Amino acid sequence: MNFVILDLEWNGTYSRRLKGFMNEIIEFGAVKVDDGLRVVDTFDALVRPQVGKKISGKIKTLTNITNEELADGLQFMQAMSRFRKWMGEAVLMTWGTSDILALIENSRYFCGSERIPFLRQYVDLQNYCEQMLHYDDTKQMGLSTSAQLLGINEADIAHHRAMDDSMLSLRCLRKLYKKETLLPFIQNAGTDAFYEKITFKTMIICDLSNPLIKRSDMMFHCESCGRRAFREGEWQLKNKSYRAGFFCRHCGSRFVGRVQFKLKYDGLVVKKCVLPCKEEDKSLPENTAELPARITRFKRAARPLL
Repeated sequence: MNFVILDLEWNGTYSRRLKGFMNEIIEFGAVKVDDGLRVVDTFDALVRPQVGKKISGKIKTLTNITNEELADGLQFMQAMSRFRKWMGEAVLMTWGTSDILALIENSRYFCGSERIPFLRQYVDLQNYCEQMLHYDDTKQMGLSTSAQLLGINEADIAHHRAMDDSMLSLRCLRKLYKKETLLPFIQNAGTDAFYEKITFKTMIICDLSNPLIKRSDMMFHCESCGRRAFREGEWQLKNKSYRAGFFCRHCGSRFVGRVQFKLKYDGLVVKKCVLPCKEEDKSLPENTAELPARITRFKRAARPLL
């Protein structure tokens, strides 16, 4: 079994046809390895912009790619065709799903199809590394963060260049790779369900009357004694999460409970945490935003949609 680690660079540009912005791919960079993670081959190609014509100053500064270099690049469909032939039957890997979403977006625009012809089996390397490192599941782990946690020297890496980022992803994978742990992360990417899941847009629910929200989701327990605490005052929506003051009648503790509701493809995810509250505060303080963002407890529950 071979694996291909792909990284893309793209330019945000306005499309008259779409009457909106899109991420137009300007560079492919990939490394092919065998099941022992030994390098078999590499693929590197610049893609000539057809929508934006010229890349933005921000992307030029970030990537150091110039318009003159891109003028000699391949058209998107040519790059896709060459990459497909080069990749063969390998399992595709990317750091997070943003590159896959960019491929789908560009394929839809230039080819008229959302299906990626070379995408049959897929691994989200970001998810794999997060799980292997037991990373905080309230955050997403960036590629550079992963390298730092794994003690990888990045001195020779040009960040935001496709080939270099794919190589850095490989270094992270090598530090954590075990065949038996990777196998469960290999997804069948040739199904409608895969495309439905990967293109599903996570939505934060900011309406407490939503039928997906249960009464128990709004309950908090005292961290000091474990008893149920009682809410003081009304829920307040701030930064897409609800906050309220809570009081424990058993031990007299007070705290601020925060809860957020994310609707994902697999169902509703409820994130709850406790923020410190001054003893004299009897309800949610006006200056909630000034409370230290120290999370003392985290709960996560996922409920499938019915």
